[in-house]
Amino acid sequence: MALTKKILAFLLMATLVGVSLGAVHKAGDSAGWTTLGHIDYIEWASSKNFHVGDTIVFEYNNQFHNVKQVTFQDFQSCNGASPIATFTSGSDSITLKWPGHYYFLCGVPGHCEAVQTLDIMVNPASLRPSASPLSAPNYSSLPSSSGSASSPAPLPNPYQSNASSLQVLSVWPALISLAIFVIVLGVSLGAVHKVGDSAGWTTLGNIDYNRWASSKNFHVGDTIVFEYNNQFHNVKQVTFQDFQSCNGASPIATFTSGSDSITLKRPGNYYFLCGVPGHCEAGQTLDIMVTPASLRPSASPLSAHNYSSSPSSSGSASSSAPLPNPYQSNAFSLQALSIWPALISLGMFVIGFAF
Repeated sequence: MALTKKILAFLLMATLVGVSLGAVHKAGDSAGWTTLGHIDYIEWASSKNFHVGDTIVFEYNNQFHNVKQVTFQDFQSCNGASPIATFTSGSDSITLKWPGHYYFLCGVPGHCEAVQTLDIMVNPASLRPSASPLSAPNYSSLPSSSGSASSPAPLPNPYQSNASSLQVLSVWPALISLAIFVIVLGVSLGAVHKVGDSAGWTTLGNIDYNRWASSKNFHVGDTIVFEYNNQFHNVKQVTFQDFQSCNGASPIATFTSGSDSITLKRPGNYYFLCGVPGHCEAGQTLDIMVTPASLRPSASPLSAHNYSSSPSSSGSASSSAPLPNPYQSNAFSLQALSIWPALISLGMFVIGFAF
């Protein structure tokens, strides 16, 4: 069975190499995300073709700017007070996961009014044109303050963003990833942990989330899922200092969808809290310790599952139930289920190759 998992991991990567890879667009091209130069980001976006699976990169000085994804209404009124998501790293890569409009603005006072805003229309991945590596790339010009489009330069500008050329270049990381998978076929798939198990992310029931976290093993590559009613709760990732003081005013990231999947990309501590007043003080906080992926234990599909119980208000650990609760989060069972997308992808690849 272990060999089967290794083969599936290898075939999945081989399949993904053959899939049309998403393009990468740098917002504002070489100018980046700024108020300098009166960049017309809306005109810049109108010169691009965005598809599901593409990535948009915001590069900026995070001492003076940030990125907030907002609703259409908040975009129109330059209101960044209740963002869908907030990014503050200075180099934010955002994957476009669904078709339709995405609205972004800088939340620093006055910057949205100075037109540091971006509205992009994302098309389904099925409408993506086939990019030929031999075709001449169409190098789009940097958005200018006058709003007029300049003619293509006789020699390509290495700093300009071009979706087709970046799409071709992005094959190399996929090939490298494939080579790594060939070398380390024994790597396990990342586990999925639902925060609070069946209780979810809530203030009801006096859930002890830190006790819940202490019963889990988190590794780099795992995913934690927050499920909650977004009319009453949210999720904010914060620093240790803000976690200790229940301060959600300056979060690292904010999530408000009601079903937030967060991938653990680095080892160390992650700190989360609900930013609704009084909820952090009521214990709606989570501190998890993430260990390197190399320390992940090998899970045998034939071994008995360790079904963890949902956290209780009394804090005592309940014994394992004789029958597993289908609503409880279990890393290994979710890990096994995640093989099905690989099998489906493999089947599609085989059919496509045959025809």
